[in-house]
Amino acid sequence: MFAEDELLEIFCQILIGLISFKYTEKFLRANFENRRKTLIIWILFYAATHIFFSKITETFAPHSRFINIFPHVLIFFALQKKFFEQDRIKQIFIVASFTAGWEILRFAASPLAHAIFSLWSPVWAWSVNYLVAKEIFDAEKIISLMSAVNRLAIFFVIGICRGVQFGIFIFYLRTIAKNLKNLSAPLNLQSGLFLIFPCVTVLLIDFTIRLMAFSADNGAVMLIYERVPETVFLLPPVSLFLLGVIISSVILFQNFVQYKEEEQKRILLENRVVEVHREISELEEIYSEIRGLKHDLRNHLENIYSYAQGNSELENYLRKMNLTIEKLNFSDKTGNPITDIIFHKIRQQARKKNISFTANFFYPQDNRFDVYDLSVILNNALQNALEAADKVSFNAEKFIEIKAYDRGGLFLIEIENNFDGEINFDKKNFPATTKPDKKIHGIGLENIRRCAKKYLGDIDIKIDKKIFRLTIMLYKKAES
Repeated sequence: MFAEDELLEIFCQILIGLISFKYTEKFLRANFENRRKTLIIWILFYAATHIFFSKITETFAPHSRFINIFPHVLIFFALQKKFFEQDRIKQIFIVASFTAGWEILRFAASPLAHAIFSLWSPVWAWSVNYLVAKEIFDAEKIISLMSAVNRLAIFFVIGICRGVQFGIFIFYLRTIAKNLKNLSAPLNLQSGLFLIFPCVTVLLIDFTIRLMAFSADNGAVMLIYERVPETVFLLPPVSLFLLGVIISSVILFQNFVQYKEEEQKRILLENRVVEVHREISELEEIYSEIRGLKHDLRNHLENIYSYAQGNSELENYLRKMNLTIEKLNFSDKTGNPITDIIFHKIRQQARKKNISFTANFFYPQDNRFDVYDLSVILNNALQNALEAADKVSFNAEKFIEIKAYDRGGLFLIEIENNFDGEINFDKKNFPATTKPDKKIHGIGLENIRRCAKKYLGDIDIKIDKKIFRLTIMLYKKAES
């Protein structure tokens, strides 16, 4: 029958195996079909081999703790290689952060055990002396009884300390996984070293402290608390601060990655705005040329028509030509040629996709908004609406409706469209794009909000069943 400490060690290794599996699958893609079966194999193999190597390395005392880490690392890598897709840098970070965290946390738990044992030892000695003095039992029974009580107390204390260690350890791993949850792409060497170096540093500090303890007392680390009592109070915060170093490096890395992504999006947004401005300028020139051409053609037709009086066949021909010229007029009269062009383009696209397009929009005549900014807003919003409405598969009419309101200086643009499927929102409370390249796609709403902010405005998104409603609020140009 196993002793109590051996049973506790087996239980701890099983729990560590479970935690190591869950921690690994946060970062690496699975290479197995049956998760439950894989989890059981992982835990059994991890616990059995770790306990086996622990027994072998006991002969290398007092350095068995250090030697035992190497087979632990090899087991971890072997299990990752068997059940997960390979990513060397991520694998090294997983093993390094896991091992460093667990090892250094022994210095957070062992002082607690030392403090409890320091309180328990006088109580245990007093109890033995009391029972012997009162002669309640004979000496042999007293020794046997108190020995059992002492073993139970030691098991209970070690269990509490391991529980504290596991609690802090799980919190530490969850914090890392939470801050690196978007780490889907492989790590390059520079990024990997940035994350791995703090873990290796913490592990080396742990080795150094243990070697100093062994050199001083030639025994367990716990004995150093007798020689240097201050370490009881110093080592726990040191171990926690070292964990904080690893977590801080992870958070700093994630913030840097997010900053780079935001910078790339900002540059992309600016480039798109420049492209829209260029396209609008070209369209405005074309529109001016068309208006001049229409004016000249109409004058020519009037002259020809005056000479064709009495010739019914020629009059009919000229009348048809006039109708053809009238088709050059846009059906949407918004009050600005640029927005007329945008609505004409969207209306043509909607007609091809069998989408009903209703527009009740006007361009404010007080010129408080730059037409380029309104063009960016309308282009992005209406293109998003077109894409969403085009994917509607249920038995309903596909539609897009846009309205504009002017309320006390506040200009409102409201766009509604139906959609199909589910909408997931990202951390900015924007609908997340379903397109594969998220760095290029899914920034239309950011572009709209960016333009709205220039006019002390913002956007609002509401979803009612299968109706998506986007409201853009504009007030006035912000002062530079």
